[in-house]
Amino acid sequence: ASESESETGAATLLVSGDAFAFTLPGEDYGRIAGATIGVLEQPELSTTSDAMGHFEFPALPAGATATFTIAAEGFPPARTKTFTLPEQGPLERVTFQVPDDATFAALATIVDIEPDPATCQLASTVTRVGKSLYDAGAHGEAGATVTIDPALPPEHGPIYFNAQVIPQKDLTETSEDGGILYTNVPPGTYVLRASKAGVEFEDVTIRCDAGVLVNPSPPHGLQAL
Repeated sequence: ASESESETGAATLLVSGDAFAFTLPGEDYGRIAGATIGVLEQPELSTTSDAMGHFEFPALPAGATATFTIAAEGFPPARTKTFTLPEQGPLERVTFQVPDDATFAALATIVDIEPDPATCQLASTVTRVGKSLYDAGAHGEAGATVTIDPALPPEHGPIYFNAQVIPQKDLTETSEDGGILYTNVPPGTYVLRASKAGVEFEDVTIRCDAGVLVNPSPPHGLQAL
């Protein structure tokens, strides 16, 4: 069954997903093996990604709030969006998309920032209906704009990625890549929203803490409905 009962009688569900290494154009996504995957709201819980980057939590409480975290050698600490877990499971394809330390530094150089360790860095993808990291090729919804609530001064973003998967500061809407960045975001809880005429998108809640990368990545990010 997709839903089970915990020892206390409360409903639980299976949550599973995969840890991907963000790569530059022309390279397949890597998988992050041997990473420690945790749940921010339940720090006693953790698991380890397997050789293919896959991980599972067999019995998380239905309806609970859960932000998934990853710690891996050679990668910045990162986390997903903050989920409200469904009442029935399973919840599948919870993804991390994390650049390694060298790629993270290169992206910071491209957008001309010095990452402030007292802030978080925020990335996401505005994604076409039915597309995700599991599909080949570009999966972004072009021509969308992104806002954050509470609002931030424009120097924080959004910065949109061009079709070559490079952040380009003069773009004013998404390319077919769909990627966006907010940089040096003060700690707090925020809601990301994407807008495009004729298209509805999921809103995304994120928890920003000092020194982490937050990436609500497909298929659980700014997904077109």
